[in-house]
Amino acid sequence: MLALAAALLLAAAPLPFPAPRMATVTEATKFDPGTVVAYDATRGELRVRCADGLVTFLAGGDVQVFNRDGTPLGPPSKLVAGQKVRVWYVVDHGARVLEIAVE
Repeated sequence: MLALAAALLLAAAPLPFPAPRMATVTEATKFDPGTVVAYDATRGELRVRCADGLVTFLAGGDVQVFNRDGTPLGPPSKLVAGQKVRVWYVVDHGARVLEIAVE
């Protein structure tokens, strides 16, 4: 019953950040905009300079990157240093990326 009430509140309340294209938003979903520093495909790590500093996200090849108009660009390996991005993620043994959008 408590879970249902929480779900209804979440559905009724506006998001504190822009909605992702495909990822399902939960109470655990977080969002940070920033600038790509580097992507390490071998380690599945995306480093982004955000407002609070440098953040290392866990972003495997299965993570989808979208461009401004919502067209899929492919995996994070398509990102280049200096690109402005928006990252949706959850904290689960690190900041695990759900979705990335290029600005």
